This record gives sequence, C-alpha cells and structure tokens, in this order.
Amino acid sequence: MPHRRSFFSMVLLGACTSPGPAEDPRPLSQEAVLVTAQSWHLDLCLTAAAIGAGRLAPLAQGSPTAQAFAFGFGLESWMRAARPGSGEALGALAGGPAVVAIQALPGPAPVTAEESVALRLPYGGHAAIDAFIAGQLEVPLPPVPPGGSLLLPSRRRYSLRFTCNSWVMAALAAAGLPVPVSGVGLRREAMAALRVEAARQAGRS
Repeated sequence: MPHRRSFFSMVLLGACTSPGPAEDPRPLSQEAVLVTAQSWHLDLCLTAAAIGAGRLAPLAQGSPTAQAFAFGFGLESWMRAARPGSGEALGALAGGPAVVAIQALPGPAPVTAEESVALRLPYGGHAAIDAFIAGQLEVPLPPVPPGGSLLLPSRRRYSLRFTCNSWVMAALAAAGLPVPVSGVGLRREAMAALRVEAARQAGRS
C-alpha cells in the first residue's frame, strides 16, 4: 500500500524517551522476518509460507501467488485519506482509531521500500507475531485481493506514544526479540535499534 509523503507526516513521528533495558535474548531459530521502511513508516513483512499455517492464513487465500505480505499500523483517518492534509495531521496529534494495513507482495518487500533489515526470530517467533497481529484486529480476516491491500480496524488506538513504528517493534518484542518498544516513535530510532539487533545476531552466528 503506498504510504503518503507530506510535510504533515512529521507530526506522526511521536516523542522520544529512553527505552528500557533489553531482556536476555532467547535462542534463535531459522524463522525470519523482514522489516522495511519508507518515508516515516515501517512495515513488517512475512513470507506467504509463514502466514499460511497460522491464524493469518485466511489473508493469503485471495492472493495465492503472493510471495509475502506486509503489515503496518496507522491512524485510520490518515491511512484512508486520498490526500492527507492539515486536518489529518492535526488529528494525529490527538490520536484516534487505528487500522492495520495489509498488502500482498509479489516479492519479499514492498517495491517502494527504501531500506530493510532482516532478522531471525526465536523459536515460535512466527506464531507469536501471527497471534500479535490477529489479536489487534476487530474483524474476521478477509482474503487480500491479488496484488491488493486491506485496511482493517485495530483494537489498539494510534497516539504519539504508540505509532506505526512502535507497533512493529511491539510485534518483534512479542516474538521474543530484545528490541525496545517504549519511546520508539521515529523511523531512524527504530531502524537503528533493528540494526543493533541484526549485528548481535550476526555475532552469534
């Protein structure tokens, strides 16, 4: 799903605080996830095979040729606006209802991604992310149309303390990775923390 670039997107970044200490890392498996970034926004990308065996499997039924699916989070009024402007930007300051954005991908990442970090997950990591995403949704899972995308209502509200980037970090933490969640509002903060984790994993290989 294209993410809107705008001067007003800066208000979606949130405030920074110092993240708490990471927990002791769990042993890593061969399960993996790809985090991609563009503009101010992060997406969590899982292969079709990874979601096909879990609670998210209904999403893949409408896109049998998709190689992967991208998952993101955002303020509903912003994500649904054709051309987000000052009204949506001001709404982001106050927070509000959010959506989970889901996109069927022909490759491992959105074609608009500007950077990415690949991470291995602890054992059971895919199932944990699967449960995290499914638990966020207010509605039954419909199939994603071929090459298309969905915006599904989220149980979690958007706020400057819990942004699209916070959501991705929370999903990874739920999978058992020692990544910060609190205070991670900016793309650069999130990607820097993910690169630290990738380096840690490389050092354990």
